[in-house]
Amino acid sequence: MLALGGIQPSASPCASPVVLVPKKDGLVRFCVDYRKLNAITVSDAYPMPRPDKLLDKLGGARYLTTMDLTKGYWQVPLDADARLKSAFITPLGLYEFLTLPVGLKGVPATFQRLVDQLLRGMESFAVAYIDDICVFSQTWEDHVSQVRQVLDRLQGAGLTVKAEKCKVGMAEVSYLGHRVGSGCLKPEPAKVEVIRDWPAPHTKKQVQAFIGMAGYYRRFVPHFSTIATPITELCKKGKPDKVVWTEQCQEAFRALKEPLVSGPVLANPFFDKPFVVFTDASDTGLEAVLMQEDGKGERHPIVYLSKKLLPREQHYAAIEKECLAMVWALKKLEPYLFGRHFTVYTDHSSLTWLRQMKGAKGMGGGVCAPLHHSPPPPGRAPAPLAQGASRHQSGMGSLGCQLAPAPGHEPPHLPGAQLGIPGH
Repeated sequence: MLALGGIQPSASPCASPVVLVPKKDGLVRFCVDYRKLNAITVSDAYPMPRPDKLLDKLGGARYLTTMDLTKGYWQVPLDADARLKSAFITPLGLYEFLTLPVGLKGVPATFQRLVDQLLRGMESFAVAYIDDICVFSQTWEDHVSQVRQVLDRLQGAGLTVKAEKCKVGMAEVSYLGHRVGSGCLKPEPAKVEVIRDWPAPHTKKQVQAFIGMAGYYRRFVPHFSTIATPITELCKKGKPDKVVWTEQCQEAFRALKEPLVSGPVLANPFFDKPFVVFTDASDTGLEAVLMQEDGKGERHPIVYLSKKLLPREQHYAAIEKECLAMVWALKKLEPYLFGRHFTVYTDHSSLTWLRQMKGAKGMGGGVCAPLHHSPPPPGRAPAPLAQGASRHQSGMGSLGCQLAPAPGHEPPHLPGAQLGIPGH
């Protein structure tokens, strides 16, 4: 690092220890334990992109190119004050960084801001999560031109890419822990193997590590929250640090692994086609699945959602839970549904009376409020969720309902009555 110009000898009053972290390519990542410094550092509120939104943009592309910046953080210089604070201890003395170090609070947000500014105006064909850039196109001619534009921007900013980690003009690539392309989305096989071989945890920390790893792929696992309940209960406040691993926990452990090990494939969304949402509720949780029809009229899942009910919500009546499932699902799926036509299916036919409810009172009215929306005053736009859920055919009003779904179109776990909810 000294020879590369990334560090220099330091006389700083600050000092932090070094941590060496192995990388998946066999090399070692040099990190510094900045926890004490981070505790007194002002946070950078710059928003990080959501991986699921980035992946949704890539899935329909025919050509994909991924680029990984070479030691991305080390390509951004630090100012003089920050250099003193970045000092770290080695057997050869005290050194400080001249560039962004790994582990310092605010560094990911700083680098994301840089890359976003770099790719500004290219959002229709390029996305980036920190130093992982992906270019996506429908035609080869466009792809060649767009990759060249991105490389020209990188060159102009003085940034370099790691050639051996770049994949150019591929139909399917690995990106953010997923295999994406050809209209499909799958978990990264190497990550699935880690989950498959994960041993039964013995401590709270080990439980949290497993739930965190499996939870990253929860969109592939129907009923994730409900299945995981026996395991997540072990992490409650007041529970012992050494967990009691029961047969029920082991069964949930296996049930969470199975859908991932079986090679699940989700379809990528096409935002010019209508969506279908299936919702359901149980005594302990809410479930939903977003689907879309292909050219043959077959429905394919795009994302599975699940939520564990709060203790007070578990006391709701059945109709209230089913209505809550609809409201919760539409809010979670708002990035897909807002301003678009979609249909909601529920297995609780009593909810079709929602279209006839006026001035609902009490708890039920509160749960149903986002679905039971009156027209806004002239000149004022409706709320985002109401905009997608309050218009039926050509008029404003409550939910437009049908009592039965189209024959033969119910997904395996969520059949039932149809609520037609055209979007804006």
